[in-house]
Amino acid sequence: MRKHRLITRALLGALLATMVATATSQAQTATEATPTATKSAAFTVGLGPEGVATDGNSVFVANQFSNTVTRLSADGAALGEYKVGRRPVAVAFDGVSVWVANYLGNDVMRLDPSSGAVTGTYAVGEGPGGLLADGGNVWVANRNSNTVTKLRASDGLTLGTYEVGTRPLALATDGAFVYVTNNNSDTVTKLRASNGVNVATFKVGDGPFGIAFDGASLWVANFGSNSVMKLGTDGTLQGTYAVGDGPVSAIHSGGIVYVVNNGGDSVTKLSTLDGANLGSLVVGRSPIGVAAAGSTIWVTNSGSNTVTKR
Repeated sequence: MRKHRLITRALLGALLATMVATATSQAQTATEATPTATKSAAFTVGLGPEGVATDGNSVFVANQFSNTVTRLSADGAALGEYKVGRRPVAVAFDGVSVWVANYLGNDVMRLDPSSGAVTGTYAVGEGPGGLLADGGNVWVANRNSNTVTKLRASDGLTLGTYEVGTRPLALATDGAFVYVTNNNSDTVTKLRASNGVNVATFKVGDGPFGIAFDGASLWVANFGSNSVMKLGTDGTLQGTYAVGDGPVSAIHSGGIVYVVNNGGDSVTKLSTLDGANLGSLVVGRSPIGVAAAGSTIWVTNSGSNTVTKR
């Protein structure tokens, strides 16, 4: 059985457990070589939180089994609970609006960030599960269509649909190109941002999930390999670094790449300079999504129905 399928079963099992237990944060022990366990704050949200994004003032969390988006303040106070589509799994902020990918609805919704009002609903491919907002456009990774849809952020107009690898999950951009992880193809597709043309395909590790761009290089989290690869934008391998169990998401902030380890209940910190392991952060059960606001990161814990602030 492929590694990426194990995560689904692990997540569902953990989520069912939390429905008959108290949904609170618990201290976890990271399984990495250089842990730095410090106290963190955790905040209860909906069931099965996955995607997370911030507009700098508020944090938005997609709760896939509650069909809602939770809005938190910068200090974790609950500011709202917004009803969205069927199984929301990803969320992004485009500078004006919040976008939500509804995996079972085959659509994305645009929300007013202050009120949560739905300002638009747009059909995309099958199983939308990854979002990227950049340059006035929103890119949607359609897991079950093996495509990426490009929408105009101002009105949701579809600008194009582009074929990529099998089971695309996450996206990153350097401004000129969009990079897509293909979980079942063990590749990253490079698309020209202006027109969606496929210009290259890079081979990476087993079951790539998350991807981040640090201003010069790409960082790809390989779930099945328990590793992160650093690539040049031309696909040249610059390094491979061991992280925790089941890395699923990656984000860059302040010279550090934060990697969420779903099976390790931790976040690994890597130096963008040389990939050095800077330690790990303990989070909740079955973490999956991550967003950064300066030196603060927010991590969704799908197994404890919480968000950790570190």
